[in-house]
Amino acid sequence: MTLFTVAWRYLQGRFVTSVLTIVGVGLGVSLIIATFLLTRGIREGFIEGATDYGLIVGAKGSPTQLVLNVIFRTDAPTPNIPFRAYEDLQHDPRVEVAVPVAMGDAYQGFRYVATTDAYFAPFSWRRRAPALSAGRFFRSDVPEQPTYEAVLGADVARRTGLKLEDRFFEGEEMAAYPLTVVGVLRATGTADDRAIFISLASYWEMNELSRRAMVKPLTAVLIRPKRLSDLAALHRGWNVAPDIQAAFPTAVLLNIFNLLSLVEDVLLVVLGAVVIVVGLYLFVTALLAARGGPPTHALAVNALQPVTFGAVIVLGALAGLLPAVLAYRTEVAENLAPL
Repeated sequence: MTLFTVAWRYLQGRFVTSVLTIVGVGLGVSLIIATFLLTRGIREGFIEGATDYGLIVGAKGSPTQLVLNVIFRTDAPTPNIPFRAYEDLQHDPRVEVAVPVAMGDAYQGFRYVATTDAYFAPFSWRRRAPALSAGRFFRSDVPEQPTYEAVLGADVARRTGLKLEDRFFEGEEMAAYPLTVVGVLRATGTADDRAIFISLASYWEMNELSRRAMVKPLTAVLIRPKRLSDLAALHRGWNVAPDIQAAFPTAVLLNIFNLLSLVEDVLLVVLGAVVIVVGLYLFVTALLAARGGPPTHALAVNALQPVTFGAVIVLGALAGLLPAVLAYRTEVAENLAPL
């Protein structure tokens, strides 16, 4: 009889205990690996999607919200700023490149991003400029004559099935303004993969409010200064405006990474507890086997277990009944905080 045969016979003799041990160790190790992979993946995703622009100018409010919405398109949209802010930045001698961005509605969950051809320009200082896998970029049309051309991110094209020359729109109210696919971007692993890029003229005409407005709106302006020393002055100058702010994307990312570090510390404590529990479980299971402990039956259920299970369900339902009734009788609109 070989050593492997002895081990296999031992496992067969304590089948339930062996399975529980394997599952417990597997879950503990999987939780540890998954936690570290998840936190590392989130961190690398933020780094990969970080913008090459040193400053973002947008509406007054939370800098984190502005950066997450404009760069990563994950937070709620920020208010608009006037188009003249972009024109002022264009003529500022300290600014090398200013790129306007307007965030629109969505098609099947993918956000419209209105901008100019400067967004795709392969500047020498860019880590990776957006490149096409098919078609061309949209034309820089004038506000009075929008062409309604769209360039799709890689994920948009893959998940929606749209291809070159296809026309699409979201909702019956947009049927009068269908967009035509003229290009598809290569996959970048950033938020650009999940965006639909259109011209500013198309965006202003598709949006009912901006269509009637004399002052055309923008969401933000991406800024690349000529010199790094000009960055602080631009930041201070725009932050004194009553309705406009300037945010450092790197500072927002640093705050996010600090939050991730805090989450990692908490997870390490939890994982430490898991390791200890799994270790104690293994120790007790070796110990019981060595002393000839009682056999384990997988289906050893008596009348107490169903009664206990039912009692837990009933008590849980009763505990949630009173808060549910109070919430049902509460008028939501009257308890909302004022905007």
